[in-house]
Amino acid sequence: MSKDKSICLIGAGRIAKVHIRSLSALGGAQITAVVDPAREQGERIANETGAIWYPDFERACGDQVFDGAIIAAPTSLHASLIEACVKRELPVFCEKPVDQSLERVDACLQVVEASAVPVLIAFHRRFDTARREVHAIVQSGRLGRLDHILQISRDPRLPDESFIAHSGGIVKDMLIHDLDELTWLCGTGAVSVQADLKRFVDPSLLARYDDYDTAAITIVFDGGPQCQLSASRRSAYGFDQRLEVFGENGMVSCPNVHRSTIVSAGREGFTGAPLLDHFPQRYESAYAAEMRNFIDVLNGRAQPFCTVRDARAALVLAELVLESAHTGRRVGTESL
Repeated sequence: MSKDKSICLIGAGRIAKVHIRSLSALGGAQITAVVDPAREQGERIANETGAIWYPDFERACGDQVFDGAIIAAPTSLHASLIEACVKRELPVFCEKPVDQSLERVDACLQVVEASAVPVLIAFHRRFDTARREVHAIVQSGRLGRLDHILQISRDPRLPDESFIAHSGGIVKDMLIHDLDELTWLCGTGAVSVQADLKRFVDPSLLARYDDYDTAAITIVFDGGPQCQLSASRRSAYGFDQRLEVFGENGMVSCPNVHRSTIVSAGREGFTGAPLLDHFPQRYESAYAAEMRNFIDVLNGRAQPFCTVRDARAALVLAELVLESAHTGRRVGTESL
């Protein structure tokens, strides 16, 4: 029986707990170190996983030998931590995004691509079973030329102010998943972008952080398709995530996921179950799948399904969205 891979978990916040659950269920890897400057939080996670807490990554590496690292630290630390792991030849699983600055991402990309160390960026939609089926149909050519893609993304509520203050805003935090999905489906050719961002939910709060809660975005890839994204951070009926890809030969759609598939009917009409509350419930299996990909990478059975270069393409789109929204003009680029 092969020995479990030794993992250093960097960051002990909410998303770290999601990855711990996935690892525990999958097996094949064991968290042996938890790195977080907040001692109480770090020690609590370490005790739960049977690991040792360290205040910083260098100290952990001086005390243990690892097979890989999971980066679940704040976004501002992602790029430097990726580089530190790569220099130690440690395969990396890193939460999105690599950084909020394109210049910083490019510097990190140079370090990663100059090495042979695999780095997986956790854009979870690429690992969702339904989304992967849509992608497979698109790539098969069954739809023919793609004419139109419609994405609907609506969170049930605004996040807390403490999160809004450092998240990077609706575009680089929430909509970055939709933008990554578009590059996954359409490639990285030339695009033009027209974006309109609004504040409807809590204008005064969001204005303090130059953030928004509602978006209407049109992205046109050279030669097609035309893509439209409708987004909001106020959905009274639950977590609303839909995708439709329309081509010359037909259409494929990815509908919402409900708490149950049961539908009842009576004189008043048809009644179904409500939507799932938020992304941790909707994408629970996708989180497990991305961790499975990482374990396979550690064992030499697979390559990362989403790379730093993939993440860069999504950030380029995000920058174009913000530029269009701030200038009121249609903007574009020759390549992502």
